[in-house]
Amino acid sequence: MPAQIENGQFAYKGEAAWHGLGTQVNADATGNEMLQVAGLAWTVKRRQLAMRSAIAGDARMLTEPLSGFRAIVRTDTDKVFQVASDRYQPVQNAEIVDFFREFCDAGHASMETVGALRDGAVIWALAKLNSGSTTVLAGGDELRARLLLATSHDGSLRTIAKKVNERVVCGNTLTLALSESGGQWTLKHSSKFGDAQKADAKRVMSMAIEDAIHVNEIASQLSKVPIDQGDWMEFMGNLLGKENVLAKPDSPLMSGEDAIFWNEFVSGVVEGHVPESAELSRIASEIQESTMTSPGSNLESARGTLWGAVNGVTHYVDHVARARSDSNRLFSAWFGDGERMKNSAVRVAAEMAGISLQSR
Repeated sequence: MPAQIENGQFAYKGEAAWHGLGTQVNADATGNEMLQVAGLAWTVKRRQLAMRSAIAGDARMLTEPLSGFRAIVRTDTDKVFQVASDRYQPVQNAEIVDFFREFCDAGHASMETVGALRDGAVIWALAKLNSGSTTVLAGGDELRARLLLATSHDGSLRTIAKKVNERVVCGNTLTLALSESGGQWTLKHSSKFGDAQKADAKRVMSMAIEDAIHVNEIASQLSKVPIDQGDWMEFMGNLLGKENVLAKPDSPLMSGEDAIFWNEFVSGVVEGHVPESAELSRIASEIQESTMTSPGSNLESARGTLWGAVNGVTHYVDHVARARSDSNRLFSAWFGDGERMKNSAVRVAAEMAGISLQSR
């Protein structure tokens, strides 16, 4: 995701991340030092609001009508992220990295990256999980697990901690959660990020390694299930809804015969191969292209398998899907509609293969 980190605002340890973007720091750099390097060592503050009187000749600035609201402001630039209820509790950038450091120092993980999206509106940190959370599938298809901790200053996201499985060859990510906790922890901005909340977050995060290992096992099983074109069409139909796999009957690309086929396919009358003249919908076509040509698509684990079908979806969401900006695409892939599509792809593939997703 080379272009999806806002304004290059991130710092990393170890090997170059995102094709060399960002700034590398020493392995022993603290979280606060990483914030400094990334240009994120600033704070946010709640500020009182005022408005001009609507009465002619009255030059007063009125505050009482707005007493229940505050502007959430970046203190070094006066950038206003949002206007929120006076119950809003900001979580500072330093609080995120300090908390992550405490968790990592306990031996659970190693903090690797600190960054921002949307010009600092969303702050995030990634840590590599320890204790066997990495695996390699057939053909050298390496999977790694990380923890993602993030918060927002614009109200677009609660403070959240979740596990992320990454496919190294292409940078595709999955946040599928299988544990009873749901695999993630969240905190509303109306609550303080106090000691009790931090203890609860650590409890949930400590389950991430087991959850990551389970996801790796599912990926291994899916990589051993071969599929043909008909199976892929079934996968896509279950993922998108059959009516969304082929171009609509009123598409100028679709002939009368293809329109008949579309109706039969959607109604379940026909299964399997699609005539060469039939046109896939834009999204299905882009997912197909990702399935066939994205990095790692020719590996033994992915070529002609359900795991390859899943990675066609994850690559589409992470790298191809249309969005107002690259930053918004990454936000969707980690926290929004893109995340839900990727997780649904795993569930659809597992159901086709008869694999249980229940955590043991």
